[in-house]
Amino acid sequence: MIVVTDTNRSPIIGILAWLFMVIAVLSGGVRLLIKYVIVRRLTTDDYLISMSLIFGVLQTACVALAARNGYGQEQKASSQNQLAVALKAIYAAELLYIPCITFAKLSSLTFMTFLMQRTRKVEWGLIVLIAIWAVTAEFAVAFQCGLTKPWNWLTQACFDRDAWWHYFGITNILTECALMILPILVVFKIQMRRTKKAVVIGCFSTRALVVTAIVLELVYRGKIDATQNEPLLVIWKVAICVQLVQCLAIVVASVPHLKPFMDGLQSTGLRLYHLPGQNSTHEQYESGPGRKKGNIAHELKELQGSAYDPTVITGHRQREWDDSISQTSQSRIIRQTMTWTVEEHYDPNSTTESISIDGKSNSSRERR
Repeated sequence: MIVVTDTNRSPIIGILAWLFMVIAVLSGGVRLLIKYVIVRRLTTDDYLISMSLIFGVLQTACVALAARNGYGQEQKASSQNQLAVALKAIYAAELLYIPCITFAKLSSLTFMTFLMQRTRKVEWGLIVLIAIWAVTAEFAVAFQCGLTKPWNWLTQACFDRDAWWHYFGITNILTECALMILPILVVFKIQMRRTKKAVVIGCFSTRALVVTAIVLELVYRGKIDATQNEPLLVIWKVAICVQLVQCLAIVVASVPHLKPFMDGLQSTGLRLYHLPGQNSTHEQYESGPGRKKGNIAHELKELQGSAYDPTVITGHRQREWDDSISQTSQSRIIRQTMTWTVEEHYDPNSTTESISIDGKSNSSRERR
């Protein structure tokens, strides 16, 4: 039986790592399930969050393996073989951690572009920035201690790992703030009830939890004394914060897809998904960039006292997203079109009718 002591924190790392990953998998799974039930298909942001979940599970498995071999305890309590396994597992976990949070960011960014119905220069710039940030970070971690044994940061000469992870955490905070502020600015300009607007803004504001976890990680990194002889032990709080950041990155990317928040987004006029209550949507694309016309048909009940079954058709041309206009006054008008067909039948056996006018003249008119 492994006991948690002041010199052995590895059980805490292993247990919390799996706990956080279970939470992340449940949130991501619920998101995908709700999305499929409502839309009956998955989109690009769903595939991106699925990739994030895969990398997250692999990263957690590496952290748990490292915890079983000395990660979070004194070095003298582990053999050389165990230390080698722990360092390799930590190295693999760091390599998997970067794509995990990167795909979670890209999933949120893709969902945001869906809301705005187009990708503006700001979004394209953020996509490029996140991609470059992730690729450079991956290469930096991969070659942190040279080519021979890049995982052995205990004995090999490596670059300043503390300075590097502080840089990574600060840039991570900046990207999280950008992903939180941009959709909030979009929602602010939409005309809707304040209560619903507060719910939607609160949904996107959950990214502040990720920022808080990153700040906590940087604080604990700053408290690590580089002169101590137990680097695997003193870093145990940082390891837990890293797992928390990874978990929250997936959770906050899944929150906007939960049913209450999706209903709130639909009420803003940002018709992203086909929700129950809309019978069908037929999209036709015209020639020319950015032109899309959609007809949505809604069947009405048969009107009393009438012999026809009318269909109400609302047609609109979806314009390119304008940050200053959320809806026009015509977008909510329902127009009912009715058509009658009048048929005239000729009967050759019909009789003629004489009509007398003032008793003086008679005229025959054939009734048709």
